[in-house]
Amino acid sequence: MARRTFTSIESTASQAESLVNQGRWADAERHYRELVAQTHVIDYEYDDWLRRLAEIYRQLGRLREAGFVYLYLHYFDLAKAQLAAEEDLALRARILEIEKRHGEAAALYAQARLPVHAAVSYERAKLWPEAAAAWEALVEHPGLRDREYEQALVAFDYGMAAVRLDAASTAARKALIDSQRRLEQVADDFETRGELERAFDCFQILLKLGKDSGQFENLAEGYVNCIRVLREDGLKFYVLQYYEDFIKLALERGELQAAATLYQEAAEYAVRASLPYDRRYQARAAETWMRCGAKYVEDGAPVEVIENAYLAAAGQYSAVGDYAGVRGVFERLAELELPERQKKRFAAIARRYAGAGGDATDAPAFPDYLKQQHAYADIWFVDLLEWELAGDPFAVAASIVGDLRYPNGIRRRALVVLLTLGDARRRDALGDVETLVDVAELLGELQSYAALAPLEKLFAHADAQVRRAAVRALRFLYFKRSFVIVRKALEDPEPTVREAALVAISGLHFPHAFNPLSRIFREARDARVQTAALESIGKIQTVEAGEMLVSVLRQEEGPLRDVARNALAQLDNADVLPILRQHHEIETNAKVREALGELLRRG
Repeated sequence: MARRTFTSIESTASQAESLVNQGRWADAERHYRELVAQTHVIDYEYDDWLRRLAEIYRQLGRLREAGFVYLYLHYFDLAKAQLAAEEDLALRARILEIEKRHGEAAALYAQARLPVHAAVSYERAKLWPEAAAAWEALVEHPGLRDREYEQALVAFDYGMAAVRLDAASTAARKALIDSQRRLEQVADDFETRGELERAFDCFQILLKLGKDSGQFENLAEGYVNCIRVLREDGLKFYVLQYYEDFIKLALERGELQAAATLYQEAAEYAVRASLPYDRRYQARAAETWMRCGAKYVEDGAPVEVIENAYLAAAGQYSAVGDYAGVRGVFERLAELELPERQKKRFAAIARRYAGAGGDATDAPAFPDYLKQQHAYADIWFVDLLEWELAGDPFAVAASIVGDLRYPNGIRRRALVVLLTLGDARRRDALGDVETLVDVAELLGELQSYAALAPLEKLFAHADAQVRRAAVRALRFLYFKRSFVIVRKALEDPEPTVREAALVAISGLHFPHAFNPLSRIFREARDARVQTAALESIGKIQTVEAGEMLVSVLRQEEGPLRDVARNALAQLDNADVLPILRQHHEIETNAKVREALGELLRRG
């Protein structure tokens, strides 16, 4: 596409319409392309431009580009009419998928040699035998030979599909066991590399396996590991949401001891995270231990087991000042078939609490709006679909442009990617450095997680200009996975690529970025990298960020201390003030103590 200086929407639209009236289709197309690049305008105006642009493409014989526009507009019949070539099978399948004609979409995807897309569409069409056969065919796919994670997902999907057909299937059980083994190993590998979000995905799948199989051990392993990863990432409210979900499922399955223990763990975590829910969790733990003890009595469990459950309840009641509850526990203990001396002792303790009251019902509970049922993302499909698209920017943009789950702004930018690639294809310039640089920038502007795989592929390019563009694009992509490329870029032999990594670091400041940014700070040997990471940490505005800045202020000297001090001065979080005050009181370095005192006076 030829470039010219864009003036204004009004003048460009006027010129474009004039060119159409003169039948100057190629010139009109260039003007309308400039208009549709203005992805922020209101819907009706933008859609008018697109309808006109689609007609221009038809006049120019560029039916494929007209089809992309109609796909965005959801004019599906018109889109399919333009995308009638053999090479457009996958695009026609995509349209059928959007229309929820999943069975037909699956058949077309299979013809287009996209077996994962076909299998997922069979699943969504509830064509279980076809889905099972499609997943089974993928088990030995040569492209998965060295990809343990994707192999685990295929084994999982095949096992789950086979179970639907025959719950006693030996093949299904074998596949699910294989999937679990692989996921556990891959999760460990991800954690070792510091990719906690990828490890979290593995544990989410183990959760799904535990839920669907009804095996509480698998469920517990999934939850315990998810909670651990979230805790390490400092995502406090997510940790408690997962505790809430786990406790609910434990209670539903009658796992009272597990539920009571989880209540206690949640209370301890709330205290460490300075959240006000610990007393309510302790009260719930006490109630659940009481239910647990009563269930043990009913089941005829050994008296020592019953005694331990009731004593655990007494400890929790006492912790929240519910002394009436404590009295009730010891009255129950005095009724157990215990040695007479113990019974008398428990009865005496119960009498000491006669007339005592108090409870924890006034303690704040975890808010209802956070007690959401987790809609577990179908990672077992999504990550395989990503693998099959192989980082192809065209395929990724095509998967977005007609999907109303994406905001219109993102769908419009995806359309611009498709049209840009269409231009390059006509010039036989798809592999040119200039094209790839343009595409990288446009992918960043998608601001979508789906853009990361194509950018990772572009970053592997031999030309430094392409790698630089791929890294610069990350500054718009607020995902922890963005840091996988950033960390590689910091070690790139080309200085311009390393500079682009600094630009990306400066733009990536969001709560989930704290851990990767702090890791970059710790591992960096370049003071500029440390400075960029520290400045971004300062913009995150969390307690964890404040704690790290205080630590740097106290332990570092020179420019890094100045960066930490300036960042703390800009930090707008009242919860950091007690941390500053505490360190000010114990600081022995006169300069640091003076800096802390100045920050406190400002606060």
